[in-house]
Amino acid sequence: MAAAPLPPPPGSFSRLADLDLGTRAQVRRTMRLSVLEGSLTQVFLNWTSGSVLIGFMLHLGAAPAEIALVGAVPLLSQVASPAAAYLAAAMGRRKLLTVAMALVSRLTWLLAASLPLVPMPDTWRPSVLILVVLVSSFFLAANGTLWTAWMGDVIPERERGRYFGLRAGIVGVIAMVANLAAGAFLDRVGAPFSFQAVLVASVVIALVGVVIYLLQLDPPTEHVRVRWGQLLTLPWREPGFRRFLRFALYWQFVVLLAAPFVFPYFLDELRLTFTQVAIWSSIAALTALATTYLWGRVADRTGNRGVLAIGTFLAGLLLPSSWILAGITGNVGWIWLSAVFDAVAWGAIGPAIFNLALVSAPRANRVVFIAMYSLGTGVAGFVGGALSGPLLVFLRNFETPAFGTTWTAYHWLFVISGVLRMFAWVWLRSVPEADSWRTRDLLRSMRTGWKGMGFPWR
Repeated sequence: MAAAPLPPPPGSFSRLADLDLGTRAQVRRTMRLSVLEGSLTQVFLNWTSGSVLIGFMLHLGAAPAEIALVGAVPLLSQVASPAAAYLAAAMGRRKLLTVAMALVSRLTWLLAASLPLVPMPDTWRPSVLILVVLVSSFFLAANGTLWTAWMGDVIPERERGRYFGLRAGIVGVIAMVANLAAGAFLDRVGAPFSFQAVLVASVVIALVGVVIYLLQLDPPTEHVRVRWGQLLTLPWREPGFRRFLRFALYWQFVVLLAAPFVFPYFLDELRLTFTQVAIWSSIAALTALATTYLWGRVADRTGNRGVLAIGTFLAGLLLPSSWILAGITGNVGWIWLSAVFDAVAWGAIGPAIFNLALVSAPRANRVVFIAMYSLGTGVAGFVGGALSGPLLVFLRNFETPAFGTTWTAYHWLFVISGVLRMFAWVWLRSVPEADSWRTRDLLRSMRTGWKGMGFPWR
């Protein structure tokens, strides 16, 4: 007798209203729990990356190449994604596997916290920290791939934009408070204890988030026999997803050309304190609470492609420009303004690129497609990040007096990355998305709405 077919997962439906009452309640509960889990996880991520990690690296005496590398190795670690996809496809269930990967990725940071206490030559410590980041990120990438496919099967398609936009906004505000707390603590407590305390606290908080995974709905999926070769070739044989991958690889590469040196620029070049960097993150998070939700609503109505095209252009035009102006004028106000620009641009990019990945991937074997997205963007980002260090050193040959100050290698690096970001929309034009508005139509609609609120638009 043939086995009864599995019921379709919630993500196979367009709206929550299409689900039966029992499943609808489980989905709503999972959506609420995921916001809480995401908030705790984001605190962990913020306290083990960004200004905290860069500050720790600088305390350990890291060179520019090592700073670039520590920002790039998390992306290289996404080679773990196909292995996670293979296990998920074979097992059919993702919850316990997601928990296992999350546990290892979190607990590894206890090794980083103990690093100042381990007897070894001081010159080794930055390299050992890079290795710890690589190992943790390896399991974190696998965890992320499984979680993305899992949530793709839980959240109904027409609810994703608003939900993930709102989730990102709430998570951002929680992360803002955490950043302020960490910044104030790092400025007032001496190193290395300050960094050790923040890292240990981040692990404890993250473990609570891992427990919350166990309380969420994991819709059953069919056990699929997947060959290793399929993990690498199947996504590239799907025309629509292949075009999306080309865009995603390009975007990750050009972003990482500059991203590893934004916080070093803030801390070393502009002489901002950890508290000021936390204020920057706080402004971005507060603004993102509105922008991510609004952009999510726009994406639900008009599609993700146009939103993504606008967001990537703004990220290339506004962010590097404001960073450079802060250095040239000596006015830190440009940094606060860049935080607003960051929220506007990435409030569009984050939910839109996530949703476009899910839309572009077929429901069958979705985890395999998401794994290739993670792997491809990881490698592209690693290459961009690894090149950023040598490129910064090379650009020091072109530092020159300008505007009454010095045009530095940082400025050149931001210009190069910014221009390349502005042209990301070219790679989006061929990515198919059903019922998606053209970017020009979306801009025209935004112009009409802007003028309708009484603001000029020329």
